[in-house]
Amino acid sequence: MLRAVIIDDEKAGIELLKVLASRNAGIIKIIGSTQKAEEGVELIEDYKPDVVFLDIHMPHLTGFELLEKLNFRNFKLIFTTAHKEYAIQAIREQVFDYLLKPIDDDAFKESVERLYRELNAQNDTRKTDVHEFIEIQVKDGILFLRQKDIVRLEASRSYTEFYMDNGVKHVASKAMKDFEQKLDAHVFYRCHKSHLVNLQKVQKFINSDGFFALMSDGSKPIVSKVMKDDFLKRLKDF
Repeated sequence: MLRAVIIDDEKAGIELLKVLASRNAGIIKIIGSTQKAEEGVELIEDYKPDVVFLDIHMPHLTGFELLEKLNFRNFKLIFTTAHKEYAIQAIREQVFDYLLKPIDDDAFKESVERLYRELNAQNDTRKTDVHEFIEIQVKDGILFLRQKDIVRLEASRSYTEFYMDNGVKHVASKAMKDFEQKLDAHVFYRCHKSHLVNLQKVQKFINSDGFFALMSDGSKPIVSKVMKDDFLKRLKDF
């Protein structure tokens, strides 16, 4: 399932993309949208989507200027615009697709199906190529942690806490997003902006007074409301 964010200053543009996505519900889910470019930066950084639908002409911040503000760029970019003249500049941003408004059903469907196939092929390659260990820098040296022994990761400001099977906690001096890209994406899932869990260690999904994942070590990391459905699907498909 592709997790998507929409950034477009026109409400009608957002609603159209949501309708088109609903017609392709088996492969794409809109997890966030905004008409404000500045909020779009936060959405992308917080939810780490697979794909971003981005308008170019927006007040205060253009689509290109928004991209310059991002730290996280590990997503596929699809520009949605009424202006053809930005195609060359879009190519420089390594755009996956360039959909001209008004976007029709066939163009949207072809684009997301092609993206879905491409990302699935990349994931299959990663599964056979993923490293058994992950290297982390700690206070007194370097640790090599076996990925299958990691229960979960938790973001703590600019640090990352690793919770292990043996009950030991390691604190690494890097942000969680730096480790997320090195972990097996088939096994590790970001269920909240501050929590990354090993799906093999999830024992129960709790939906009392919020959403939580009961882990093998007894901890209960939060599952974001917008991630709940995708998280449950990943567990069922695992």
